[in-house]
Amino acid sequence: MAPDIPDHDLHLRLRAARHPYERSRLVGAVCWLALLFAVALWAAASTGPTAVLVLVLLAAAAVVTYWFLMRFWNARLLGRAVKVTPESFPELHAEITRTQRRLDYYRPINVYVADQVDGKVTITSLLGTRVLLIEGGWLADLQAEGPAPLRFLLGNFIGSLKARHGQLALLVIILDQMNWAVFIDPWMLPYRRSAEYTCDHIGYLCAEDLDASLKVLSRLTVGKELAQSVSPTGIVEQACQVADSPLAHFAEMFQAGPHMVNRYANLVTYAAEANPAEFERYRAGLTDNGRQFLGKLLTESPYYHPAAEAPRQPAAGRS
Repeated sequence: MAPDIPDHDLHLRLRAARHPYERSRLVGAVCWLALLFAVALWAAASTGPTAVLVLVLLAAAAVVTYWFLMRFWNARLLGRAVKVTPESFPELHAEITRTQRRLDYYRPINVYVADQVDGKVTITSLLGTRVLLIEGGWLADLQAEGPAPLRFLLGNFIGSLKARHGQLALLVIILDQMNWAVFIDPWMLPYRRSAEYTCDHIGYLCAEDLDASLKVLSRLTVGKELAQSVSPTGIVEQACQVADSPLAHFAEMFQAGPHMVNRYANLVTYAAEANPAEFERYRAGLTDNGRQFLGKLLTESPYYHPAAEAPRQPAAGRS
C-alpha cells in the first residue's frame, strides 16, 4: 500500500483523474440536450403561444414533483434505515468526513445504511438533496478488510458529487417526461460510462491501494465468496476478449455503466499512469500470458503514450 497522499497533492491529482473521453462526451451531451429543448420550444411555438406556456408549465411541474419526491424519499429513509452520524456509526462517519476533506467537498450528504440496497450502493443528487444509501452487509464486509476498500467505495461515490456528474439530471428528467428518452440515450449513455470510469479513478486515489480497489470491483462482479479467488490473469484475458468483440461493444452501447470487466481493465491501465510503481507490482503478479494480455490492453487504452518507453506521470494541472 502506498503512503497517504497529502491533501494538497491529492487535490492536484484529482484534476487529472477525469477519464480522457469524459469532457468531450459531456460537451456532446450538453449540445444535444440544448438542441432537443430548442426543437421542443420551436414545435410548441409553431402551434401557438398557448402550447409554449403549457410546455413551460409541464417542465415546472416536473421539477416541483421531483423536488417533493426527493424530500419524501429522504424522509422515508429516515424512518426505515439508519442515518450515519458520529453517534450511530462513528467509524463510518469518520471515514466519510475524511473523504470529504480529501476531496475538498463539504456539501451536506445524507448517508443511510439499510439491509437491502439494489446495486449494494446508490447515490442520488437532485435539487439540493444528496443521498448515499449503503447496504449493511456489504459495508460490514468492506470494513472487515481494512480501510482501503471502504475508502475506494466512498471516494467513488462522493467523487461523483465532486465531479458534478449529476449536473444534467434535471434536464434529462424533463425530457424523459416528454417521452424523449430514445433521443437522449445515444448521447447520455456514453457520458455516463466515462463518468463511471472517472469515479473509479477518484476512488483509487482515495484508497491509495490498487489491489484493494480491484477487489471491490471483483466483489461487485462475482460476490464476496469468490472475489478473493478470482485470477487477475483470467480477468485481463477476458478484458482482451471483450475489447476484440464487436458484439460486446454493441451490447455496452445500451448500458449506463461500462461492462464490469472493462471497469477492472480501465483501472489497471489508469494505474500505469497514476502510479507506475504500483502498476508494476500488479503486473509482476501476472503470468507470462497475463503480461502479454495486459500489454495489449495498455497499448489500446487512452493512457498509453507510445513516445515514451514507460507510461508517463500525469501532469498536475491537466484536466
